[in-house]
Amino acid sequence: MALIDRISTSSQHLQSMDSLSATQYRLARLQEQVSSGKAFQRASEDPSAVQSAMKLSSAQKRNAQAALNIDTGLLRLQTAQIQVDSVTENLLRAQSIVRQGQLASTTASERAALAAEIDVILEGLRVAANSDFAGRQLFAGTSAAATAYDSSGNYLGDTNQVLARIDSDSTVRTELNGTEVFGVGAANAFATLTSISSNLINDPGSLAADETALNANVATAVNAQVTIASRINQLNGLGQLIADKDVSLTGALSNVQDTDLMKTIMELTLEQTGYQAALQATASVMQPSLMDFLR
Repeated sequence: MALIDRISTSSQHLQSMDSLSATQYRLARLQEQVSSGKAFQRASEDPSAVQSAMKLSSAQKRNAQAALNIDTGLLRLQTAQIQVDSVTENLLRAQSIVRQGQLASTTASERAALAAEIDVILEGLRVAANSDFAGRQLFAGTSAAATAYDSSGNYLGDTNQVLARIDSDSTVRTELNGTEVFGVGAANAFATLTSISSNLINDPGSLAADETALNANVATAVNAQVTIASRINQLNGLGQLIADKDVSLTGALSNVQDTDLMKTIMELTLEQTGYQAALQATASVMQPSLMDFLR
């Protein structure tokens, strides 16, 4: 009978120690959660939560890249908008000059002065056409050409599109190539203005045809203004959606991996109270008595 009692007592001691060890582990984990602010430190603690956190983190990175793409696209479009607005304004001024040049009351010397002003406008268009963004030509498509237009007004770029990726399924175009702003080939704004400059001096009778060509150039530039404004609005709207999504992802990730401090502190307090009670109970059970020695 004494042997059975001793085995029973030994078993109780082991059970008590196991219980205390388990409580110590829970206490340590709760203290770690409070001090770090994270619900888990190792994947083994909560594999399901870790997997969810990894997915949310990946989604955050994709969202951040989309936001960067949108910001870059906006900067490019806004830079293009400044230049296209300038081009349109200059072409509208050229329209007034052509009309004035066709008046019977306009003298030869006045037409020569008007031709000089057209030359200034033409040079301004060349500067705008060859403006750059981030070290590359703004209106040359994806071409690496040093200039979008040569000194004769010939287009040196391509018509490939520059796109901002929003997600795996959608993109937004963030540029216009030169032909979409200045017109195509021999009918582009450079050719038209060159012809106007010459005809103001040498052949005023041809200015009517020049005016028709110029009207088409103005319509192209105005259409470019509308297109750019539309894309800027589109990107601004998408940027807001991306920002809202980031807030949502941040909240979801916080729910998964961040510690609920109020709840965790309460659990820690209860666990500490239970641990102290368990220590006292274990101490009283494990304390040897005189009868234990007599056995």
